[in-house]
This record gives sequence, structure tokens and C-alpha cells, in this order.
Amino acid sequence: MTRHLRSAPPPSRRARRRPFPRLALGLVSIVAIVSACGGQPSLSASQLGLPQAGHPHTLASATYDTSPDGGIYVNPDPIHVTLVARIPMEPLAQTVGAGNQWASLRGLGDLTVVGFQLTNSGLAGSSPELDSLQIASSSWATCENGAAGALCPDGLSRSTFNKFYYPAYPLAGLSSVAIDGSCSVNLDPGQTITVILIYPPIRAATYVTWGEYGTFAVALPLGGGLPAGAGALRANICVPPDTTQGS
Repeated sequence: MTRHLRSAPPPSRRARRRPFPRLALGLVSIVAIVSACGGQPSLSASQLGLPQAGHPHTLASATYDTSPDGGIYVNPDPIHVTLVARIPMEPLAQTVGAGNQWASLRGLGDLTVVGFQLTNSGLAGSSPELDSLQIASSSWATCENGAAGALCPDGLSRSTFNKFYYPAYPLAGLSSVAIDGSCSVNLDPGQTITVILIYPPIRAATYVTWGEYGTFAVALPLGGGLPAGAGALRANICVPPDTTQGS
């Protein structure tokens, strides 16, 4: 079954990136909300119903390069993916105020979660924008025909497919530090944080392909967990990258 990563504009904020391995999905449930600094809502892994472990197994690793000066100095930010799971939509939608925005996803199943540890291994501060990390989607023809391996959930309309699935960029992000509308986080040299990216519902599969167009694609198996003690994770809606730049 062919699945596709869709192109995003070449971002000036990032330098070239090296490819990396592969992962997939799991379980869950949310409830309480606590206020975070700056008014950003937050949820803990336990409130999300996500499994935790002292040292969770790495499902896939990669290095996500950024550059503070347009590419002269390359700052390496290793990613270690430890979780692929699912969570119910409504509690998170209410938390981030996305009930109306995600209305057409209702009835399609639980949201998809990719959780990872992100480290700044460089000498300068790093602000990776993670909104271009996508789950590879099946074409509409494949979905419409109900082909085996298609990731489109039952009941998906063409308009919802076009809006959320092709490409399937993050709907929202949660992080142990502040996260903005482009899923951007700030890391000091040597700092490691927990990040969770939230994607639309997909049909059950043995794996999903996740990555960034033109830089890497990894196959992610279902399961895993988050590091114990991740604490409150700040939540925000993520706006998809502008794919019209440079066209």
C-alpha cells in the first residue's frame, strides 16, 4: 500500500536534516486541566491516559537539525520516539478550544498520538518548528475504494480528507515547555524535553509512516510509553505550515 508524505516549503529556520528510522499506535483518556504559565492549558500524561515508564523503549531515532543563522551553523536536535497511541478527541478539543475546528473529525475515532524526547545537542539555543512532521496518508482513491492498508477511517468525507489528511499535519502539540501555534519549542543547549504531537484519527494498522517530506520517513509500530515524571504538558493548537511559499 502506497502512503504519501506531502511537501512543505523549504524552511529558512532549519538547516538540512539527516534521515532517521521508523514507528505506529495505542490507547487512552483525558480529563482535568490545570493552568500553565502564560495562560497555556496543560495536561499530564496520566490525565491523557498515556502509559509511562522510567526508561521507555525507543521506537525510532533521528536528528532534526536547526540553524540559528540560516544554515552556517547546524544545531543537532536528536529525536527519540517512544510512543504511538490514541486518545479520545473531546477532552483535548475542549482543553485547547478546538471543538468547532475539529468538528468534522467527530465520529471518525480516537486521535492519533506520536510522543518523543527532543534534545538540543548543539552549542546554541534551538527553536525547532515541528508543524511539518506528518503522518503519511493514503490517496483519496485508495480511501474511497476501501483498499486494505488504507489509513482513512470509515465515514471520512472528501472535504475532511482534503482538510486534515492530505497532508496529515499535527492538529495540536503538547510539551514540557511552552509550545506555540507552529508547534515550535525552545531548548537550551543540553536540554531534553517531552513532546507529543496529535494527529487525526486513522484506521487501525500495524504501523504508520511518520516524518517530514524530503528529509526522513520512519515506520512506527503501535505502542510504547512516555518517560515517567514528564509532569504537566503544555498544550496548543498547531497551524499547518504554509505550503504555498516558494511556489
